[in-house]
Amino acid sequence: MDRTAEQDTARPVTGCPYAASRAPGEAAGGGADFDSHDPALARDPFPAYERLRAAGPVTWSENWDGFWVAVGHAEVSAAARSRRLLTGRTLPDGTVQGVTIPPLGQTGRMAPLELDAPLSLKYRKVLAAFYSAGRVRARERELRDLARESLDAAIDAGTCDIVPAFTLRVPGIVTMRDIGLPDDRWFDVDALLHRALLSAPHDMAAARHYAQLITLEIVEEMEAVRELLEEDPDAPAGGLIAQLLRTTVDGEPVPDEDIVSMMYFLLLGIDPTSTLTATALWHLSHHPDLKRRLIDDPRLIPRAADEYLRWMSPVQGTSRTVGEDFGLGGRQLAAGERIFLSWAAANRDESVYPRAFEIDLDRPDERHHAFGGGPHYCVGAGIVRAMFTAMMEEMLTRRPDYEVADEDAITWFPDLSSFYGITSLPLHLNGRPPGPARTR
Repeated sequence: MDRTAEQDTARPVTGCPYAASRAPGEAAGGGADFDSHDPALARDPFPAYERLRAAGPVTWSENWDGFWVAVGHAEVSAAARSRRLLTGRTLPDGTVQGVTIPPLGQTGRMAPLELDAPLSLKYRKVLAAFYSAGRVRARERELRDLARESLDAAIDAGTCDIVPAFTLRVPGIVTMRDIGLPDDRWFDVDALLHRALLSAPHDMAAARHYAQLITLEIVEEMEAVRELLEEDPDAPAGGLIAQLLRTTVDGEPVPDEDIVSMMYFLLLGIDPTSTLTATALWHLSHHPDLKRRLIDDPRLIPRAADEYLRWMSPVQGTSRTVGEDFGLGGRQLAAGERIFLSWAAANRDESVYPRAFEIDLDRPDERHHAFGGGPHYCVGAGIVRAMFTAMMEEMLTRRPDYEVADEDAITWFPDLSSFYGITSLPLHLNGRPPGPARTR
């Protein structure tokens, strides 16, 4: 792996790793026209969800050979819990229909998300232990120090793109540490991930190429850790790679391909944390009363984390395959059909969340679907909330008067099937007149 582009973690990162973004196209409608890959929906997909909801809680889209779309809160909740819907299914050609529409043509399943119970539950147990509430609390100082260090560098820059400098850098480095990769690999690994995500489904050869580069990075680290543990089984090797190499499931070692797959799965948690935080910072800049309330009472920031998660849903939806015929939302779903579970639409369902389009810190604590639901509920939910809280507390304590430097320079993730939210946010941080955002 070429590591000549490594970042110096002591300086602000002001480049943008979202190099594969596609330009927006014509606005698309709901109903039979719905396509989560449509870049025209990237900035504001919520009107499309409302058009879908007007047609019913479960509707049919003609795109990508046809699939169902669930938008009602009750229907999405039921579907998330249903054992009749599969996250991974082997197709006749040997490839896998996973949680994306269309399928990506891979022959392996992403563990644990695209595995069936009971194996998926056993792997989830290992990951959940790593991200337990106690372990997350024990890392609060680490997260705060990393947020402070990143914000220090951004403040020194004066005006900068806060995404690579702060909101992407913090979860990027945390994830490197969780996996066991060096801190200074975060930018380059995440840039490869963006190229893989944003190439699919329109350029699958490129998507597979960049995914393979990431896989090689993980394999290289896994082999280095394996050698270390073979020499000294009690060596203080950290990270999940080391933990999984020491773990057995049903008395057998965890297969290498499953370890690699789980590490790739962890990488997919970087961007939702970043877009959540960046989009919240942008939203607060336009709602000074809400911003002032959080400044005056930082104890509300953890509550704000969940309300922003509900409001924007950085993971807008994931897909399932119908394993056997059943009814949902007045529709009859047939075995083999696919369904897109719109977490975002469920989180804006007015029957559950009155004035769902507003951020309301006093809203009753109804469980949202930003982390999915059912047996595949996100195991990293706690660490995402903790990183958001650390970054928001640092910003609102030390630079509460931050301003958006250039509204026209704000960009959004271009494919809802990947993630939703802001990917570039130039902020003015130090009281001087706003200037152009620095570039890498």
